[in-house]
Amino acid sequence: MSQSDRSDGSDADATGRRWGACAAAGLIAGAVMGVVLHGALGLMPTIGALIGVETVLAGWLVHLFNSTLFGGLFVAVFDRPFFADLREDVGGCVSLGVIHSALLGVITGGLLLPAAIAIAGATSLPVPTLPVPGLTAGFEFGVVIAVAHLTYGVVLGRAFAAFTLVEGAVGWLPIDPANR
Repeated sequence: MSQSDRSDGSDADATGRRWGACAAAGLIAGAVMGVVLHGALGLMPTIGALIGVETVLAGWLVHLFNSTLFGGLFVAVFDRPFFADLREDVGGCVSLGVIHSALLGVITGGLLLPAAIAIAGATSLPVPTLPVPGLTAGFEFGVVIAVAHLTYGVVLGRAFAAFTLVEGAVGWLPIDPANR
């Protein structure tokens, strides 16, 4: 990273700090995203069903596990010299988080989820919808999923900045406008 990295040790220490920071940031972001998913759609039992246990608890465990792994994927993708300038301030970290979550939404929703459904032997996804009747149910589902992924990305990037940047330290307000 740069001088703004909190690590005073070697590059290996800084890399280890970033991996740990992203795992923790992924867990935090996953918790916030899960509140959106479960609060708007009651989706946690459906997520749990992907492992054969259709309960809220199983859904939360699967979701938080995946969120932590995807936090690690954030480091694997963006811990490259090409992205160094973006990782040096809060706004850049949030931008990378949003890009990461948008790509995750496309990959998980377009490839991994349909594959998991096929492996489980289901013929379709039981799509919970908002309590609005009519033809908009699928659209509503998509909007909530998009908002949930955007939320994940913003929180992931902000938490990553809080854990790795000196000027990103979290005070009472989550974002200091002077940083970006």
